[in-house]
Formats: sequence, structure tokens, C-alpha cells
Amino acid sequence: MRSKAIVAAAFLALLGLRFAAAAARPAPEQEKIDYLLAQVRGSDAVFIRNGKEHDGAAAAAHLKSKLWWAGKRVQTARDFIAGVASHSEETGKPYEIRPRNAPPLPLRDWLLARLAERDKGAASAPQKGASSAPRRP
Repeated sequence: MRSKAIVAAAFLALLGLRFAAAAARPAPEQEKIDYLLAQVRGSDAVFIRNGKEHDGAAAAAHLKSKLWWAGKRVQTARDFIAGVASHSEETGKPYEIRPRNAPPLPLRDWLLARLAERDKGAASAPQKGASSAPRRP
């Protein structure tokens, strides 16, 4: 019975370290990663992992799980794409996405395009607290 308590305590400590590692990720980068996960989840495309097809919800759940295990190794959205969302850890095969009425393409490329669109939109949006009225001298 005592050994089960020790194992449970060690597991909980490991979980705490993983949560702390994720919390150490810069907030703007975590927002980008969350955006990418939402894009996957909301997509009506087919995601292909190790030759098997998955919907967006299953693909996002898988990527979120991999992100959790990656911990502080992933600090940016580009780290997420390259280290978590590009290929299978088991087989090394690249992940693919097949949008409706289009041929499959690497998930990495699709995610980089989504990230570029988001960054472009953020760059053209007015900054918080910025006024659109001209300043007086």
C-alpha cells in the first residue's frame, strides 16, 4: 500500500513539473499555439497521422497531448510546429492534412500558413490604447 502512495506522489510531482514548464512559455507564444490548435480543431479537413485519417478534433487533441509532454522544450509557436505538429515521434513520418477538394500537404506547411495569416492580421490591427486620431504637436 505504501509503494502505491509513493508512486502516486511521484506521478503528481511529475504532473506539477509539466504544468510549471507549460506555464513558463511566453504568453504571446502560448496564444499563437492555442490559435493553431483551434485552427486544427475547427477545420473540416482530414488529418493523416501514420497513414490513418482523423478529424480536426482528434488531431487537435493529439497535438495538445504531445505539446503537454514536450513541456518547456516548446517555447514558441514555431517550436510547436517543428517539434510537435510536423511528424510522428513513433515513425518519423510527417503529418499531413487534406483540405476539402484539395490534395494532401504537410501539416507543417498548413500550420505555417495559418501562423503567417495570424501574424499579418495582428500586424495590421491597431495596437491597444493607440488612437487613430492624429497627435497634436
